Amino acid sequence: MDIAQSRHPSLHAAIVGGIEAGGLRGIAADGAELSAIPFHHYMSLCLYHPDFGYYRSGAPKVGREGDFYTSAYVGDAMGESLARWLRNAALAGFGGGEVEVLDWGGGTGRLSRQMLDAWTSSEEGGSGEAGMLSFSVTVVEGNPSHRHEAERELEAYIRAGRARVTDERGWEELVPSGRPVIVVANELLDAFPVHRLVKKDGALREWGVACAAGGRFVPCLMEPTDPRLTEWLREEGIRLREGQTVEANLDGADWAATVATRFERALLVFVDYGDETAELTGPHRMDGTLLCYKEHRAHNDPYTWPGQQDMTAHVNFSHIRRSVERLGAEEIWYGSQKRFLIEAGIMERLTAHGHSDPFHPVARRNRAIRQLLLSDGMSELFKVQVFAIQAKGAVP
Repeated sequence: MDIAQSRHPSLHAAIVGGIEAGGLRGIAADGAELSAIPFHHYMSLCLYHPDFGYYRSGAPKVGREGDFYTSAYVGDAMGESLARWLRNAALAGFGGGEVEVLDWGGGTGRLSRQMLDAWTSSEEGGSGEAGMLSFSVTVVEGNPSHRHEAERELEAYIRAGRARVTDERGWEELVPSGRPVIVVANELLDAFPVHRLVKKDGALREWGVACAAGGRFVPCLMEPTDPRLTEWLREEGIRLREGQTVEANLDGADWAATVATRFERALLVFVDYGDETAELTGPHRMDGTLLCYKEHRAHNDPYTWPGQQDMTAHVNFSHIRRSVERLGAEEIWYGSQKRFLIEAGIMERLTAHGHSDPFHPVARRNRAIRQLLLSDGMSELFKVQVFAIQAKGAVP
């Protein structure tokens, strides 16, 4: 495809303007010295430009008509299992009472609706411990189209006063003070812009982006632009091999640390694909983990469709752990999504049946559970990480 056809004119102009105004230089593959911005800046504009960024404009990005699926779109099993686990964790950590759930980056509200359905069913059909807790949910979402869809998805709960939808600036005014809080970030951390570092000719360099002839965006090499990058490498014990690229998600770790300071009693629940530092920087990871998604197809070219495709990198859970625990939070659970779902009782929802109709609700539920646990090994790649803040720290 001609690059001009894949270009978002207004975003392209904003990126070029940033390159020209930044005053930084990079070396392209052909040795030319060009004006450049760090890849982190480029990714930030592509995803979060207030008017033209991928996550800030256009139709919903998730689901059949979007560019990717999340686990909440594989039946209701993920939301129901998470709700069960969180109910037990809240009882262990907070006792009874009202609990506020912040579904941060909650998209179209599907996961929130699944959790609320499960909690409501437990409250109406149970007694004893089930009646000791009451959950309300606030979806925090930056994309206006996603917020609109979330309001439709959660309409009944919004009318009942148990759900709200807002952007990143408005959540504090909506969340009642004094309540214990559960922050759920499902596939959020991987969406933060990352710095990309590489060892070239024995020296540490940062990948940048320049504008070549014809308006094409091309990679280039720059001096590291943030002094925290070398400190991050040292603290994580990373020694890059010649030619090896690695992503540093400083923004995601900063966000997690900031959230950890906001609440006196809280659980932080991060669900995302990623791994520990040793795995993400091993010899089989010479090109890093950056991937792009467009129309449910993955590729590794972040320059062809700026602003019109998702861009993401694996989450470094070692980095997240260090950033949050240094503030006094305690990691109370970490492992694969598959193990989390099994411990949350998802296998109990598998039902033997004799229905020949593949679209029968029981058949569909069984198929969704199998997909969550087995499909493409994603349930092993996805991890769940839970931190407790001034809670009892008991694991359900």
